[in-house]
Amino acid sequence: MRKLSIKNKFLIGMFIVIVLVIILILLYSVKLVGTRSNEVYQVNNNTVLFASDSNLIDTKGGGKVEKNWDNVYRYVSDDNTTYDLGTSPIIYDSVKEKITVFGEKYQILKDGSVLKNSEQGEIELTSKSMFYKLDDRVYLIVSQEIYTADKSVYANKYLLVYVDKQGNASLLNDSINLKTINPMNLIFDNYTFDIALERLIVNDVSIDLKSIIGSTNEYVVPEKVEEKFNFDEKELLESYNKLVGDFNQYAKNNNLSLASNNQVSNNQVIVNGNASSSNGNSTVNKTNITKRVSLRGAITNTSYIDVTYVVVDPEDKYQAVYLLVTGNVNDTMTTEKIILDKYQSTYRITGLSPNNEYTISLGYIEVVENENNGKKELVDNIEDIINVRTQKISYNLEIKKISGGYVYFNFKMPSIYAFEQAEIALYINGERSSSVPINYNEMISDKGFDSRLRLEYNGIYELKVENIKYNGHSETHDIGKKFIL
Repeated sequence: MRKLSIKNKFLIGMFIVIVLVIILILLYSVKLVGTRSNEVYQVNNNTVLFASDSNLIDTKGGGKVEKNWDNVYRYVSDDNTTYDLGTSPIIYDSVKEKITVFGEKYQILKDGSVLKNSEQGEIELTSKSMFYKLDDRVYLIVSQEIYTADKSVYANKYLLVYVDKQGNASLLNDSINLKTINPMNLIFDNYTFDIALERLIVNDVSIDLKSIIGSTNEYVVPEKVEEKFNFDEKELLESYNKLVGDFNQYAKNNNLSLASNNQVSNNQVIVNGNASSSNGNSTVNKTNITKRVSLRGAITNTSYIDVTYVVVDPEDKYQAVYLLVTGNVNDTMTTEKIILDKYQSTYRITGLSPNNEYTISLGYIEVVENENNGKKELVDNIEDIINVRTQKISYNLEIKKISGGYVYFNFKMPSIYAFEQAEIALYINGERSSSVPINYNEMISDKGFDSRLRLEYNGIYELKVENIKYNGHSETHDIGKKFIL
């Protein structure tokens, strides 16, 4: 056998050392991963959990939040269902009145300085107002009152703000799920948060939030263009009276509700309908007055959406203002047109299905001059469009105990969306065995609906909520709980 040279022995020795170093590094990494993965936060039905992408996670069954080796968090429910939470989830504990923020966060102080913290932190909901940047276009406001100048948006204690690339905002907490379009400012304490521009103003100090870890916001303040409208006054008066008559017939044919019916005579507007003045007449205003319609936002619930809108029409030029709702309305995929009262600012869209996407458009009909021939025409315009999703059904199906050959269970639903009729069925190895009807009044009570079903033999059991009716219609929902004996 050939003897190894000194050089070869040295190389082999170095190779062995390198292998041992690699093994030690791997062992250390495994230990480090185990340590990180052991960071656990217990979650119960008193807590509200938001993932990094603004999704609200159902935690009624209880579970825990874990941190993976790659600093990404996940929620594991007690029935072993797993949800990815991203790198900066948030938990609100309604009993302890505190918020737990995971991952990196940047607190913006009143002097404009930034305090970075990478550890799990708890924020007590006291009278002190605080502002955090959690991620690109993601913010957390902590304050006793958070609102817009016109109070169309109002929240307390805390509010999560997710800004999309066009400067629109989604606002969330345990009682608000609101998506807005158009620029908006939030006011709290001595702070003003310009959402679209990602700018925080504190006691006249302006802080550029985009400079903190950067931003992918693409919003640009639109340029204002002054419109000049030239017209022949005599021809306008004659054409307008004819248009009023034409539109009245149009409204009658299409079942539209008119706010007023105006005619012009001798440079005076004769007003009939809702609009009025002290002497029944008013002089024609020859100065251009600003008019606009705007969809401010929408607050979603399980079966309805509350829409907030603004109509500014001092000269009564909008003949009709309406909503178009596209989606599952009254169990039919359709586009529904809703005529709005332009003197109001809110409307509730009903007949919607849980956890469904809806497109809501705000439009108006007005009289304008044709640039080519100078004649007046009825023009139908869509001003704003917003996409929202209704909330998931809220319920709690709990197995209380298994005793004496029976399974004892409890089922609850909030009255805001509760099944009018349903039953709980027991399946054994996939076959339906027995069922019991749910008592509505007990189901919506604090105690909930309690009942039991007999277990005939060992196997895989499942409780299912079936034969559901809501608002007079049959519905199907995946509500169940499995167990094994």
